[in-house]
Amino acid sequence: MEVLIKQISLGILVPIVVGGVGWMTYTLINVDKRTAIMSIKIDQNNRMLTPLWEEFIKQRVSNEQVTNEKASIVWR
Repeated sequence: MEVLIKQISLGILVPIVVGGVGWMTYTLINVDKRTAIMSIKIDQNNRMLTPLWEEFIKQRVSNEQVTNEKASIVWR
């Protein structure tokens, strides 16, 4: 009887453990794929926005007067 209970326990536990490891592996692979895709998209956005941002900053600086005087802001 004890041997039968051990076999049943192993018959239940082994598939659960193997299924859990398989699920974790599958999930980690999917997360890795999504992370790689996001990284590529972020790099593409950075390459696209960098020239626009630099042009914006150049226009902003050329429209403002830059001085070495003290700021008129008073921090309290």
